[in-house]
Amino acid sequence: MNRLEEMIKGAEEVKQRHSIDSRHDAERALQRLKAADLAQYQAFINDHEMAPRDGTRRSSHTGG
Repeated sequence: MNRLEEMIKGAEEVKQRHSIDSRHDAERALQRLKAADLAQYQAFINDHEMAPRDGTRRSSHTGG
């Protein structure tokens, strides 16, 4: 394997680990929110459960 292919493979591995770590961080943050403020947790979940996959977000707070 040449050097460029090794670098690309290494970068892809880092990106995948970062994605997994970020997801775990988000899940832990949601659990903290749920424990601290159940109403806010439920509002967040309701706002995001049917959010489109295009990056926009449906929010009852913004009228969208």
